[in-house]
Amino acid sequence: MASQNGTTYGYTGLFPIAVAQSSSLRTYLRSLDDSQRYPRGSPLSNVPIIHMARLAVIDTLPCQEMPARVDALKSHYLLFACDFDGGGVDVLIRDMVRHVPDQLTAIWGHCIRFPGTPSCDLLAAYFERCQLETNLFLADQPQASVDDILMGLMCRRRLGDFMRQLQHKPRDPAVLKRGFQLLWRSLQSVRPLPGEL
Repeated sequence: MASQNGTTYGYTGLFPIAVAQSSSLRTYLRSLDDSQRYPRGSPLSNVPIIHMARLAVIDTLPCQEMPARVDALKSHYLLFACDFDGGGVDVLIRDMVRHVPDQLTAIWGHCIRFPGTPSCDLLAAYFERCQLETNLFLADQPQASVDDILMGLMCRRRLGDFMRQLQHKPRDPAVLKRGFQLLWRSLQSVRPLPGEL
């Protein structure tokens, strides 16, 4: 399947926006940047399987200048691109409904034929109808989950901090060993959340 690379799935969908809803949808999408309401960067950070997600409103196509003809859209569209851990759209939908049902409704409620969140099966079918075919999906770490990547980033950061401290103040080997063991133990009990690093 072209949308799957290892354990990571790449989804891209175009959802027709209801008439006269583009402006309010665009305003709502901009509000998702509010660091007071979403201190970890986005409400989609609360969905633990999402590696990356992008939302954009497409309301016009660029003109390629003459002699090309101007292309017109039949509707305005919501573009949603997302990489996540899982084997299909239904996995993404179930996690979004579980973790961000209000934001999901607030976004896709602007779109034509949005079935709502009561039935994950109907919602997954809706997302599949709006899905674009992926010819080649590249994932930089196709076997790594979001949790694996976050742990790797945290370990790298904490080890880098430890090494910087040593460069400024060399320590006795026994003190260095104890410091490293403390660092290692602390890494065993911590799990970073998306948006924290």
